[in-house]
Amino acid sequence: MKKRELKRSIIRIVSGGDTYGYEIKKRLAAQGEKLQLSYIYKTLKEMCNEKLLQSELREGDQGPPRRQYHLTPGGEQALGVIFGEATELIHDYYEEYVAGLPPAFFSEKFEMMMREVYGGRKNVALVISEPLTRLHRLILDKLCTRSGGERTYLIKPPHIKADLDLTDLTVLDGGFEDIPMKDKSLDAIVAVDVQDSENLEASCKEFRRVLRNGGILVGCTPFMGLGGANDPLDVGEFMKKAKYTLSGRPYLDRETVRKALAKTFDYVDIANIAFMTAFVAGLKPIKLVA
Repeated sequence: MKKRELKRSIIRIVSGGDTYGYEIKKRLAAQGEKLQLSYIYKTLKEMCNEKLLQSELREGDQGPPRRQYHLTPGGEQALGVIFGEATELIHDYYEEYVAGLPPAFFSEKFEMMMREVYGGRKNVALVISEPLTRLHRLILDKLCTRSGGERTYLIKPPHIKADLDLTDLTVLDGGFEDIPMKDKSLDAIVAVDVQDSENLEASCKEFRRVLRNGGILVGCTPFMGLGGANDPLDVGEFMKKAKYTLSGRPYLDRETVRKALAKTFDYVDIANIAFMTAFVAGLKPIKLVA
């Protein structure tokens, strides 16, 4: 086992609470990793020096005191990264699964909702924060072929590659808080993963800045439960919340997003399709599009 993977395994084990070194050895052995206890203790010392773990000597019922380990704030952030990677892997596979189902299950309903948003609108942008998924590509394909469309933009973080074969698409580097467009230059915005916004209030103001009067925004939040944080059994909500909480970032639940949009836009509606919650916010005058 490589040192990096060993440390990640130890972080996951210790996340359950105070843990002795010999308990870590047993847990690793149960996972098929048979390592010398001396090597494990050497790694634990390194992790303490790296501020991932903290140790304390505890008196036992029998024998000499033994050292217990628990996560530091830095270790909890590292756990958040691990959890986030696992969460995104599951989410990506599930998106692929849902997008591949017969159209009546998801894609027809999703396309119908999106057509109500961008149909007939001249200038429309898709704003993303994560690498391109099948869902992103589905949205872009429909945006670029929409009736009455003139310009279509993809706005993405600079580190994300856009390997797309769409001739009518303009790709720009930017984000939720920094859209590289002039004031009132867009008729509609589709923003995916708005929960990733590091400053939701600034993002809402930026969305409004670039929208014309009568413009509309649909903020898509995959895997946000329709019941929000009030439903403790919603696995999608749990995974999203744990990902943000463990990495030290505030979790933007359904009501938080709704209130932020309501402060900035003239109206807000909420819809739910399969694993997707969509916040539809707009500016007056309300325009009915084909």
